Amino acid sequence: MKLTPKIVLIVLIASVVPLLVLAQLTIVGVAQSGESAREGVVNVSQVYIEKAGQEAVKMKTEDLAKKVELYLRQKLKENPNLTTVDLMNDPDFLEISAKRWGMGEYTWVLGGTVAGTERRVVTVVYPTLSKTQWGKDIKNDLGWDKSMPELYNLTLSSMGSITTLTCGYYTWIEPDTKKEVKKYGCNFPVSLSLRVYDPTLNMSVFLIAGTGAYIDGYFQYLTKNPANPTENIAGEVTKSIEKAGEQIYVNLGIAFAIAVVFILIIAYFTITSIANPIVELSKTAEKISAGEMDTEIPFKERADEIGTLANSIERLKRSLKVAMQSLEEALK
Repeated sequence: MKLTPKIVLIVLIASVVPLLVLAQLTIVGVAQSGESAREGVVNVSQVYIEKAGQEAVKMKTEDLAKKVELYLRQKLKENPNLTTVDLMNDPDFLEISAKRWGMGEYTWVLGGTVAGTERRVVTVVYPTLSKTQWGKDIKNDLGWDKSMPELYNLTLSSMGSITTLTCGYYTWIEPDTKKEVKKYGCNFPVSLSLRVYDPTLNMSVFLIAGTGAYIDGYFQYLTKNPANPTENIAGEVTKSIEKAGEQIYVNLGIAFAIAVVFILIIAYFTITSIANPIVELSKTAEKISAGEMDTEIPFKERADEIGTLANSIERLKRSLKVAMQSLEEALK
């Protein structure tokens, strides 16, 4: 291989290979960092979505308790003998207490009392149960203590805290499909001083406002993905990473273009300043070796290695010329 292609090849390798390695490392680094960021976003977002969902359920429950209390005070003034059955058949009360939204989120109203040492609770308004199950004892009639013990215990524990919310996760059995699902719910006794008669328990009860929600489902309208709402947030991160990757490729294209320009400049400089003068000096040396002692040596004025080589050939030419003259005189 001639010198010029070798030099160009060396320059090409020295310029492009490090650039390719750097590009590969950059792309891999961005991909790995992006995946780590995505996982972090998913984890952090899920935590905050759950917390936000819990706060939303608490606020719903508190709001419901206030509305039920105001309405109950008004109804008791109108009818001191108000019963839970009256409330079950009251459209205005149902409008207040039986709210649904999202993916199975709803509010309810229960009736609670203490009979001796036993806490008793009946359903008053419960949207996901058939109306034949309204006004039923959650233990003796519905058997929640065995079928849904978490919800049963959560409900009973709310009767011991009349000033604060009682919240927690529980397993709910869907009435239609019998499927078990995890939900988050809160209960809040309305007021111990406001009581209505319940025919099932045959005694007066106070009302308990409650709200239950699938935390992920509650955010469906925001995330459009009830199965995993944080995936939508992570999806935005993924899009940003993809855009960053595309920008990297654009930048690499620009870098390669600049590298090619520099390689062409170096190649031109190599050919015009090094390769061509060496070829010309080589031809000059061949003429001298053929006996053309009057051949002019080019590039002697240059101060670089080419000039040094030209001056060496010039000295060689002089030495050969003197030697030839001496030889001619000796032969005379």
